[in-house]
Amino acid sequence: MKNQIKQWVDFYFEKKKLGMDFSKIKKELKAKDLDEAQIKEIIREIDKKALEYAHTAGKMKPQDLRLIGYALMLIGGGLTFAVYFKMLVLGKFLFAAYGPVIIGYILVVMARRQQNKLK
Repeated sequence: MKNQIKQWVDFYFEKKKLGMDFSKIKKELKAKDLDEAQIKEIIREIDKKALEYAHTAGKMKPQDLRLIGYALMLIGGGLTFAVYFKMLVLGKFLFAAYGPVIIGYILVVMARRQQNKLK
């Protein structure tokens, strides 16, 4: 029975993400001859999943932040190398070579903190 409820929750959660109201979900569940306790449990689980989805939507995962940070550090390191060996002349804008390294390091640290917070 729990497996069936989980299937209903997953099915109606997808519909909820597409904009279906809880009242319509409830009507459809009543049409499927489910008792009131089961309907309440399904609605509660859908609501819980919807809140969790809304909370995490739009946030980058720590792994993604870490990869972007390493890429920026690599780019900044290449720029710094090119400036040091006079392959690239930046004149008064030497900080442009160090900026990606610093920002990349900050992103890596943020990703590690986020990952530790999730544990």
